[in-house]
Amino acid sequence: MTLSRKSIEYHGSRIFALIFGLTLHLVATPALAQPSQSLLLSGDIISQTQQLSVREQLNVISNINSQRSAEAKALIESLEQQHNQQPLANINALRLTLLHCFNLLEFGEFNQAITLAKQGEMKARQFKYDTARPYFIQCQADAHQSLGNTLQEQQLTEEALRLAKRYSEKQAIVNSLYARSRQNTSLENYNSAIEDLRFALDIYDEAQNQFQHWYLLPKSFIQSEISNVFFSMGDYEDALHFSEAAYKDTSFFGKIKSTVTINLALIHIALNDKTKVLYYLNLAENFSKDLDISSERDAANQYALLAIIHLYVGDYDIAEQLAHSSIALFIKYQEPLYVMRIKRTLAKVYFAQHKDIQALSLLNEIIEQATELKQFSDLEEFNQIISQYYAEQKQFESAYQFQVQRFDAAKQAAAKLNNAHFMQYKARITAQSEASTIPEKPLNNINQNLTIAVLIILFLSVGLVLFLVRKPKHLNIEEQEESQQQCIDNMLNSAKQGHYQLTLLLLNINHINTMDLAFIIPRLKHTLREQDKLFRHNTDEIIIILPHTSPAGAARVATQIEQVLSEWKTALKVNIGIAGLQQLDTFDVLVKKAVINQLNKIKSQETSYSHDEN
Repeated sequence: MTLSRKSIEYHGSRIFALIFGLTLHLVATPALAQPSQSLLLSGDIISQTQQLSVREQLNVISNINSQRSAEAKALIESLEQQHNQQPLANINALRLTLLHCFNLLEFGEFNQAITLAKQGEMKARQFKYDTARPYFIQCQADAHQSLGNTLQEQQLTEEALRLAKRYSEKQAIVNSLYARSRQNTSLENYNSAIEDLRFALDIYDEAQNQFQHWYLLPKSFIQSEISNVFFSMGDYEDALHFSEAAYKDTSFFGKIKSTVTINLALIHIALNDKTKVLYYLNLAENFSKDLDISSERDAANQYALLAIIHLYVGDYDIAEQLAHSSIALFIKYQEPLYVMRIKRTLAKVYFAQHKDIQALSLLNEIIEQATELKQFSDLEEFNQIISQYYAEQKQFESAYQFQVQRFDAAKQAAAKLNNAHFMQYKARITAQSEASTIPEKPLNNINQNLTIAVLIILFLSVGLVLFLVRKPKHLNIEEQEESQQQCIDNMLNSAKQGHYQLTLLLLNINHINTMDLAFIIPRLKHTLREQDKLFRHNTDEIIIILPHTSPAGAARVATQIEQVLSEWKTALKVNIGIAGLQQLDTFDVLVKKAVINQLNKIKSQETSYSHDEN
């Protein structure tokens, strides 16, 4: 009995698929292997990690650097000694330097981190591992941020982000978006900060599965920072949601445990839920006892936040002791801004203890410091605290005097903020202009994984040939529409599950020439962001979906689209329908809302035109 040709082809393709799958598994598993959760939580992590290969040790260091910094430091020193005795492979040596750079930040060694980052970037160029460059640049940026060098920080972060996108290094993109969001939060650009963090969260899983690992912040850090931004905006519900998400994440271990639980306590202070505050305060202090805080700067931050919580629950003596401990450590590390702000908390503690003279003396002292350091937003708050005190004492003349000083500080704070916004804008323009003047060089990152990559490509190519032999070459219209609809539904579902804003734009194109449309659509796509999507809804309409965008933000995008269309027909008046997504909205409902918005605009224009005629 002989097999038919069709049967032979079928079995042959199955055998090929099996071989291909096994080969891909064998080559990909070592590259993507990550340390187990039990190892990361182990009390004997150093000795256990030292039994692993160099690549696996580097993965462990990357995973624990931000949470278990002391153990990471010990492992880095061990590998550096090993490298001095027997040099590591270039890629491992380079990654070790990078992890050392980020570890220095954890211990406040900022100038040393900048020096090491510059050396690391030079080595990356020398070894032709250009994909490592954005990580070293971001390490420099983070160090400058801690040193208060705002312009350098902004320029370096923008450059790191530009290179990360150029080399498709998603780990570097996540790290740089996180850093830029913190800049935006300090500048009160909360919507921009949320947008960067949402995008970082969206691509996080892809970044985690990146073939060549360099360095990636823990997911709980991203979630915790989103919570902080929402807290700054006064959106305590969303702040609570993302802090709880960080609390449940697998990266919730080490230092982040006490950080997140303290944040949860602070959120519940804003919600005035004393029971929950006490619950999370107890958890945070238990976590702190179990944790060996190797970095005194981390301890100083923790003491400062715990002092605020103890003040709220009425433990004034504990709050005073914690504030003094924090001040002493920050004085040691010569960080006057933090010292000044913790003294504000201490002044509030003194008021609660009825030590009014000490409280006023301390506030006057930090008002002088804030004036000298030109920290006008702090100055505004300090004057408000004293003004409120005098008002409660019915000393209205003194209260008025400090209120006047407060308003003057507020004006100067606004001017400083505008200047900082300009500096940020200048940093982005500088990064863009440098990108346009430097010719794009072909990527030349040849490493020991090249052979594996070629092998994978070979198998993929053969698989693709077999697939094309057996499948039709073109999708039919129904399949294309189904694929587009699936993409739209996925975007809507992601927005609902992620609790972020999404807005749909509806654009009529029946008045645009078909030949013009071939040029207009690419131009429109160029106007949009990377995460925005444009779809041909039908022959007469285009749909644009804008994740992480409010209707107000979408209106600005609509204005840009109108400008693009006016390049083809200057007299053309386009009405773009705008609809914001609600939890219960389907795609059809969203389109209907956009159509209604469109009709309302037309009606409004007609009414306005009628009034003008009269």
